Amino acid sequence: MSTKTDISNNVISTYKKIVEAHYPGKSTFWPLISGCDTKFATFHGTLIIAFIHTGTRAFQKSDGLGELSSTTLDVSDITIDNCDQVRSKLENFLSLKQQDGIIFIKQDIAPLAEFQKLLERHELAMGGGAMKIFLSHKGIDKPMVRDFSDTLLLLGFQPWLDEDAMTAGVELERGILQGFKESCAAVFFITPDFKDESCLASEINYAIAQKREKGNRFSIVTIVFSVNDKKGSVPDLLKQYVWKEPSSHLAALQEIIKALPIKIGNPKWK
Repeated sequence: MSTKTDISNNVISTYKKIVEAHYPGKSTFWPLISGCDTKFATFHGTLIIAFIHTGTRAFQKSDGLGELSSTTLDVSDITIDNCDQVRSKLENFLSLKQQDGIIFIKQDIAPLAEFQKLLERHELAMGGGAMKIFLSHKGIDKPMVRDFSDTLLLLGFQPWLDEDAMTAGVELERGILQGFKESCAAVFFITPDFKDESCLASEINYAIAQKREKGNRFSIVTIVFSVNDKKGSVPDLLKQYVWKEPSSHLAALQEIIKALPIKIGNPKWK
């Protein structure tokens, strides 16, 4: 019968193979693989393993958290539909960093999906991963949004603009949905011309769906602009998230960068 330590070692061994497949030669320095401590917990038949990155294999320790309560997790069971919500709550509860991670082991939760989420988390920690940012706007505001896009591009991000990202023949809704799936954030440029209708309504729905799925790996950024003393109106579905009303385009760019789930690296010589 496998012990919890055996299970955690198997998890790390499998994860190493996945990392090597995506980033050959980098697993030696990769989070968790280069050394970690573990914390075990259970919740209604689900085994929860929290991996705490240490970067050294010389000293490794393992702790038990016991059976967690429904009050702690705010759910009655961990399922495929709520595992991201529970993961986010546990990450906050345990004060986990980007290099750490949580794996759920349960029959109805696909292990490959768990490893994929762990990989995406650590890609960000290693300075890679999704750097795309979906820029949602009304067509009339495209010249302004283009300026933001060009600046974000200079900073190392990959802004998603419909005119650039979709090749001829791509079905509109499908292309937009794929854009959201590949992005780490959605920025809504709310001017007096922005109306929650048609494609813009779909974009709001897609953004909320990505936020629920990715948790703290996806940001919804709402920037409200005034034009000729008229202020843009925030759509009802976006009001559950914080929005900003910057006094200038420079201030707006600063708000966007601060809200992103990705940290800009240190300056380097070209």
